[in-house]
Amino acid sequence: MSRKQKYLSSEAHGYLLEADACALLVKELERVCAKLQRRIDKEAAARQADFDAAMEYHSENEIQDAYGWELITEAQYYAYLDVFRRGQQALEEHTPTVSEMALSITKRVLHDLESDQREFAFCALTPEQQTAELLRAEQSRKEWKARIAQLREQQGRIITGESENDT
Repeated sequence: MSRKQKYLSSEAHGYLLEADACALLVKELERVCAKLQRRIDKEAAARQADFDAAMEYHSENEIQDAYGWELITEAQYYAYLDVFRRGQQALEEHTPTVSEMALSITKRVLHDLESDQREFAFCALTPEQQTAELLRAEQSRKEWKARIAQLREQQGRIITGESENDT
């Protein structure tokens, strides 16, 4: 993160260095998040393949026969029975995997680092610049609140209009 403005204060320079360090970590963590997401996608594809394989059987007896004839392993037998009994729910409501939990933790850390980065960059500003930034942020918040209220009002009118058409 290069800055054109020179800072005379060593304290401000220190804040900017910390903000740059956070930016470096954010970039690396985003790469890790992408890697974890690819792993999660592969795990989901494997679950889908297991689901498809289990659904090829027409009954629990067929699964038992396949296990009895040693066409599937014991682990596959229990997994297929579970999938066969629970159906699509088994695919959608699986317990979180290690990769999914790691991604969730990484995203929380990433969010905290981005927050720290903004804070360090803010601390490096002069008091006048900080005041101007606070005013800009407050104005932006007010605009978003007004926009959200407008959208909710429009949504309320649409829902009310649908209810009147239904009766």
